[in-house]
Amino acid sequence: MGCPLFRREHCVSRERDEYPGWRRNFYTLWVAEVAAIIGFQAVQPFLPYYIQEFDVGDLGQALVWAGRMGTAAGLAMAISSPLWGSLADRYGRKPMVVRSMIGGGISVLVMAYVTSVEQLLVARVLQGALAGTVTACLTLVSTSTPRTHLGFALGLMQGAFMLGASVGPLIGGPLIDAFGYKTCFLWSGIAVIIAGISVQVLVREDFTRSRRVESSSRYRIPGREMWRLLSLRKFLVLVLTVTSMSFAFGFVMPVVPLFLQQLAGRSDIVSLAGGVFAAGGLVGAVSAAVMGRFSDRVGPRRGLVGGLVGASFFHLAQGYAQSVSMFAILVVLAGLATGATRPVANTLITGIVAEVDRGKAFGVMSSAAALGWAAGPVAGGYLGAHYGFRSVFVVTSILFLAVGAWAWISMKGVEVARSQEQST
Repeated sequence: MGCPLFRREHCVSRERDEYPGWRRNFYTLWVAEVAAIIGFQAVQPFLPYYIQEFDVGDLGQALVWAGRMGTAAGLAMAISSPLWGSLADRYGRKPMVVRSMIGGGISVLVMAYVTSVEQLLVARVLQGALAGTVTACLTLVSTSTPRTHLGFALGLMQGAFMLGASVGPLIGGPLIDAFGYKTCFLWSGIAVIIAGISVQVLVREDFTRSRRVESSSRYRIPGREMWRLLSLRKFLVLVLTVTSMSFAFGFVMPVVPLFLQQLAGRSDIVSLAGGVFAAGGLVGAVSAAVMGRFSDRVGPRRGLVGGLVGASFFHLAQGYAQSVSMFAILVVLAGLATGATRPVANTLITGIVAEVDRGKAFGVMSSAAALGWAAGPVAGGYLGAHYGFRSVFVVTSILFLAVGAWAWISMKGVEVARSQEQST
């Protein structure tokens, strides 16, 4: 129900009663998530370079291994996400945030001590199964923030993910150059674990299990809950859209750092790569926050499709880059486009799925995205290893255009439903 202007003070009072201390919780969670993502991203973008430390010298072979690791982590996340989402609705959203940060931090610590590329692959599977801070934080924010501030909060939280993704490589690159991979992995893992502890100590969640979940928890299993949600056509459209987007993102993901290495013509480019990834992530963070603020004005379908078309153009241009500087500029511009697409699905979920099912809904969405990420890297790695790195960017551009066309056609009903829900 909306709040008329002449009753604004009543609505604000009601929000304070229903969501006590939401601002403190939100900003505490925001800071913790930025710290956690910084820890993850201080090492993750450099895994294709870390792979080469284990007698994998050929760039084509390194690309194949990077694709395998992306796929393995994505599959582990796809399998575990619905379970974590169901547990969030039964036992609270805050415990899932703490679990994802501490579990993810431990997996990063394990990566510091691996002695072979096969062991690194196992560590990535562990990270995919235990982490998932993005989904956990979005679920907690969506159920502890007043509806009138929800679009802004989700957009700002998405900005936190991308801000951390930009600062992480900026810190990780020089740290690896100065002290080596092991030290960087150790400090990164510790930072993520500390973030999880801070959430446990400082964030308050007034969680009450709903009567429907209480009465059905003994009889329902996560698989049935997932199919129940997918029976909602509007939610299914969102899931398919996010899966397709994730496949396109994952398709090019393992190629970008290695193509940068190929353009530079040398192997000691960790700090340089960190600066490039940081700039792209920072621009994406700003884009995500702005789109979260104005998503209701421009319309989710326009924002999403516009971002996908922009991503298609800039990824195509990346494939024709002839220098590191040209490629870096195009990575930044691609971040601007892709950042605009990320808050849309998160905002739409809140208008389609009831609050009691938000944990499961975000879990299913995360699982769908992980499936796309799982399929994308191994496919892109195979294509790049056999047909050259530049071919991957061309195919990625086509994929983004195809997803944009699908979203424009299929999301019309979802957008209308969102508008009707807001007006009631």
